[in-house]
Amino acid sequence: MTAVELQMLADSTGGHLIGQSVALQGLAIDSRAVKGGELFAAIRGARVDGHEFAAKAMSSGAAALLTERRLEGLTPQLVVSDVTSASGTFARLKRRSFAGPVIAITGSAGKTTTKNLVSAAVSVAGSVHATLGNQNNELGVPLTLAGLNRQHQFAVIEMGAGQPGDIAYLCDVAEPDIAVCLNASAAHLAHFDSVDAIARTKGEIFQGLKGEGLAVINADQPWLSQWIQQAGGARHVTFGFSAQADYRAVHVKNHGLAGTQFQLHVKGVRVPVRLVLPGEQHVSNALVALAVAIELGVSPEQAADALLGVQVGAGRGEVRTGCWGGRVIDDTYNANPAAVKAAIDVLAMEPGHRVLILGAMLELGSTSEALHEDVGVYARSAGIDQLIAVGDGAKGAARGFGGGAMFFSDQLTLKAEFPVLPPDHVIWVKASRGAALEQTVGWLAPMGGVNHADVAE
Repeated sequence: MTAVELQMLADSTGGHLIGQSVALQGLAIDSRAVKGGELFAAIRGARVDGHEFAAKAMSSGAAALLTERRLEGLTPQLVVSDVTSASGTFARLKRRSFAGPVIAITGSAGKTTTKNLVSAAVSVAGSVHATLGNQNNELGVPLTLAGLNRQHQFAVIEMGAGQPGDIAYLCDVAEPDIAVCLNASAAHLAHFDSVDAIARTKGEIFQGLKGEGLAVINADQPWLSQWIQQAGGARHVTFGFSAQADYRAVHVKNHGLAGTQFQLHVKGVRVPVRLVLPGEQHVSNALVALAVAIELGVSPEQAADALLGVQVGAGRGEVRTGCWGGRVIDDTYNANPAAVKAAIDVLAMEPGHRVLILGAMLELGSTSEALHEDVGVYARSAGIDQLIAVGDGAKGAARGFGGGAMFFSDQLTLKAEFPVLPPDHVIWVKASRGAALEQTVGWLAPMGGVNHADVAE
């Protein structure tokens, strides 16, 4: 693993170098978090212009600046036409000095959890560097790659797509050795013509494979053949519940919020697997982790054991104790129709009075109202006792649920009119990130709580 010379970056971008070349160890876009030896990229955002913080970054130890206009009195400095694009070029140069496998993961749902599962399973074989949080866009992926160092033996990179071509670009930066596509579903439809278009974009991850790359493909998705075709000549393995899957889950036992158990069937061998993650959708995610780890030489038993330690993240199905003594499931980090239905399936297995508080699922375009209504219908058919829709964007869900549904225009109104509940009420709170329903979780479960995730034998 070698540093990137500023002159090398200048040559690769066609930028104008002011001052002497220096060796760059990493990349930063936040002047408050810059470390010595890093390149500070002055990103111009909607609200903040990084150029205004360049001097602060240099005084904090930045080795050089990456800018779109010359800043007087600050050197060394590389002036380029597009700082975001040049940051990707820096990350590509850093990646090319990394000898270990780079594993890229995309999908409409489950990316971050799968990243955590893959990281856990692969860590049996060596040190893993993975995407922090869900920094999966044109800035997050370069930042992750720029953080690679000599101690790392594997890189696990999460990739998101807001429009066609996004995954292709991120793969051009990351040059993955192993590419995973989890699924495609109705998410970001405001930026795509159809779910088929989303599937094509997700499949770009396979076109980014180099040489002896490996494609890991969901055998249960209708785009299986398309994704295999997009993988071209790359070797591929499949995962899923299908009898044709190379890595197959059999004898699945769903314990609701307590997690899941199943057997991995691969190459004639069956291995028991236990997860504390709630919902059968995580079985599919776990299969990815097992497939990647086993293909990298980890034994099936070791990989399976490593998965047991993976917990849900904050806002991703975290079980908390409500102020009335019942349970609150904080699933407010994000939402799309498929993910909401998966949450409903888990909630439906719980004893007591089951309540779904649903905020808007954003970026669904012209299909938004119909998709919210469909989720409401699904909740009713699954046996959910009550649905509470919050915000105008979620109103269709209440309409789809029918009798017993409630609608509140905002969270303040919900809080003001929320009734005192008996202890048997279990409440699942879910919405897209922009709805900020963690505010509702905050007063429903003000003291936090623990994850009740003891898997039954």
